[in-house]
Amino acid sequence: MLKIFGTDGIRCKVNEEPMTTDTCLRIAKAAGYLLSNKEKKKSRVIISKDTRLSGYIFEPIMTSGFISMGMDVILSGPLPTPALSVIIDSLRADMGVMITASHNTYEYNGLKFFDSNGNKISTINFETGKAKRLEDTIGRYSEYLKLSLEKNINFKNFKVVLDCANGATYQIAPMIFWELGCKVISIGNQPDGRNINYRCGAIDIKQLSKKVLDTKSDIGFAFDGDGDRIIIVDEKGNEIDGDKILALITKELIKNNKLNKRTVVSTIMSNLGFENYLNEILDVKLIRTDVGDINVIKEMQDNSYSLGGEQSGHIIISEYSKTGDGILVALKILEILYKSKLKTSELFNVYNSYPQKKINLPLSKKLNKNMNDNIQNLNENFQKKNSHLRSIVRESGTESLLRLLVEGKDEKEVIKEINNLSNNIKEIINV
Repeated sequence: MLKIFGTDGIRCKVNEEPMTTDTCLRIAKAAGYLLSNKEKKKSRVIISKDTRLSGYIFEPIMTSGFISMGMDVILSGPLPTPALSVIIDSLRADMGVMITASHNTYEYNGLKFFDSNGNKISTINFETGKAKRLEDTIGRYSEYLKLSLEKNINFKNFKVVLDCANGATYQIAPMIFWELGCKVISIGNQPDGRNINYRCGAIDIKQLSKKVLDTKSDIGFAFDGDGDRIIIVDEKGNEIDGDKILALITKELIKNNKLNKRTVVSTIMSNLGFENYLNEILDVKLIRTDVGDINVIKEMQDNSYSLGGEQSGHIIISEYSKTGDGILVALKILEILYKSKLKTSELFNVYNSYPQKKINLPLSKKLNKNMNDNIQNLNENFQKKNSHLRSIVRESGTESLLRLLVEGKDEKEVIKEINNLSNNIKEIINV
């Protein structure tokens, strides 16, 4: 059972193992048995999904599995992942399942599991139940988000573009920003089951950047398919990644004396410019984890840290959320922007990023031990030879890829050296 869990739950192409109907039914039964509250006569699980077409396959399959184990099932319909975390606590459910492949395209799907406290579960170590449709999940989540904002904040002068990635935020995000007074322009809000994350959202901001410029908007927010990631575009059309977002929120938390232990948690992918800014300007410690927001969240929870996230846009503010929440972070950024009286580009002009270059090498098969050892030795030798550079070579937790990153002050050197590293690795993996 443990082997089917990747970086963030279960994820692969639909109808490939483990995302087949038979296996997902068994997963639901096993999860229902292991995670239900045995002290109750009936345990309760909430099932949410994003907008991809295959959700119609896996929602009834997972429902059947849980019901067969005596659990009651509440179906929320399309909902952002962070909303599920909130609703679990609100309804005092025993667990939750999000049917999503996050930022991947519609050919993929997956399962994210949450415990009774709304925390992600990375692994899952007979009387029948029943299922019902819960109609007011969007309203519950909307009110929760609004309560996170300071009173007397006026958003009426903001023109905002939202790219909902044709995913789970397509209804709720435009509604919340409109209710708060923003002039809202929405794109990526016409899901058809196949267009989720396709040339839109947090993984492709070209459309968002163009729309911000064309409409002379103040700011643009891009979410991913299940709404737990955010990337921002300023009024000039420039991308603002998760590192810059973390840097700004760090400043705000320090200002309000809310940054616990003066520490921020991120991953090995975060930019050295970001780390130097935290250390040298803000006197804040950066702790790096392995890639994956679940690793960041675990570090935060184990040590009571208040802020963490990833360069890719997962941002966790523990005061408000137990997982990354794109809409929540967008609202908090807009709140900071309102109080600052600055333009978005000025607000995020906090540090200069080091040039980073990334290459993804496709893998036709799983790397064997010999290949892994050779790649590890190659990267160690690379770092010894180029001590002024930072390099990362890692196997993707969600796709058949080997991911390479090289970072340094000189962009030309970074490009040259990552190409050298890539060519040497290709020889090892026979690409």
